[in-house]
Amino acid sequence: MSPHRLTTVRRYKIPNDVLISILRHLDPSSLWRACKAFRRIYVLVMEYSPLLYIFELAIAGMKDGPAPHSYRPLIGRLQLLSTYRKDWPQLNWSHEYKLLIPASTRSGISSGFLHQIRVHGMQYTLELAELPSCRTARPPAMTRHLEFHTPEIENIALDRSQSLVVLSHVLSVQNGIGVVLYFRDLWTFGKHPRACGGVYDFNVGPTPIASVSMAICGHNLAISFEFAGGKIRHLVLNWRTFQAGWLEDNDILFLNENRLLVVRRSRGLPVLSIYNISDIGAVAIERDYELPDAWNRSIIGFSPNTSPLSDQYSPSEAMFYPDPSKRVLLLAVKTPSTAGGSSARSWLIINESYFRPTSRKDRLRVSWHEWSQACLIREVRSSVRGPYINGSRVVYVENAARSSSRGSGYSSRLNVIEFAPYPDSDCCQSNSWSFAGPRSVLVPNEIYREVPPKTVDGRQIEDLRVTEDNIVLFLENRDEFKPVNILTFGAPPQTRQRHEIHSSQR
Repeated sequence: MSPHRLTTVRRYKIPNDVLISILRHLDPSSLWRACKAFRRIYVLVMEYSPLLYIFELAIAGMKDGPAPHSYRPLIGRLQLLSTYRKDWPQLNWSHEYKLLIPASTRSGISSGFLHQIRVHGMQYTLELAELPSCRTARPPAMTRHLEFHTPEIENIALDRSQSLVVLSHVLSVQNGIGVVLYFRDLWTFGKHPRACGGVYDFNVGPTPIASVSMAICGHNLAISFEFAGGKIRHLVLNWRTFQAGWLEDNDILFLNENRLLVVRRSRGLPVLSIYNISDIGAVAIERDYELPDAWNRSIIGFSPNTSPLSDQYSPSEAMFYPDPSKRVLLLAVKTPSTAGGSSARSWLIINESYFRPTSRKDRLRVSWHEWSQACLIREVRSSVRGPYINGSRVVYVENAARSSSRGSGYSSRLNVIEFAPYPDSDCCQSNSWSFAGPRSVLVPNEIYREVPPKTVDGRQIEDLRVTEDNIVLFLENRDEFKPVNILTFGAPPQTRQRHEIHSSQR
């Protein structure tokens, strides 16, 4: 055959500038996959900062924040993101801030603020201290502190994205126990402009209340009550319309503002159920996920995830934030011993996006044998404090008594389980996992660090909280005061690494 009659296949090479323009339209996950498939794309990404930033977001499980690039330059975002990616896996915090709060003060962490409820005689005061966050241009030296006089209250819930503060007070009424809720604006502390009213009160019955907790998701508020005797009830309230309904379930967790994941019993066995609460007066069960029969006598509950549930809940000034689709869900299970020994503790971990409704009638109930294939299960020692979850990161602490020539005290170890969406091949994994489902997309990378004695002053860590930027340690009481230590990641180191402020003297 004559050579000029042979079929000729011509391939045209796309110029780099055109290829870069195309790649800039890809989301982080797509760009990461393109880099894995084509070395030329990987080389371009490594050399071009805007693409490298998107690539780094994918590896970190983050999304680009709503703060304008004209105000928060891309180079600064990339440098800060690189710092976060380096410091968190090494548990290398760059700033410590210590304070003492009165032991009688109710305190906690909510939506990036440390709150304190103080009582002086009959006067109640709410103090809000913003936690440091370089992602939102709030380094330790620029955090905001707010103080408001309030009615009598015991608990608060805060949603920074909606500038909403919800306060609660439990009181005795003629018919038993009543609860009063107040809806306030975060910055002015006046009535929240979108709330149906400034106050909402209701009756919970004659049984004394042992504890109250609240969670906000969009226009819905969940108030969970544990009564004396162990009974648990939940009130779900639309705070914009004051439409409300009661749920008689073991535990609840918001999947979004219209759906709850609920621990309940069905046919005598424990299950997880998806509730549609778009109409609180007519709650519908959309799907059931069976739990193991061996957990029939167990105490089962969710560990809340403190990262944003959706893109709209991320701080408006954030340069980047955890990708809501990468959030992990942790179900804590405590099984009583049959031989009279200590109880067994387990953590079930799965990607939160696994739970979704279905339109197929034959898929309304999912067997444990099927959906367990997407789970990880870990056995936990009784000495563990936690877990606390933010995005795809699980943090817990272990305390151990120690003695030295200077006297006795405690040594503490911080532990992090990181579920990176695109893990490195050298991920460290312990042998504490009793089950790993073959279809699980989660690859655990486990890190730990002994807490330096100067950080905790030899005291036991009684509790902790975790945010995108901080680990907050609550230590055992010192006389009449409780030490709190805020460990910040991504913040530039300061000359004075340790600060100690007596709160009553501020």
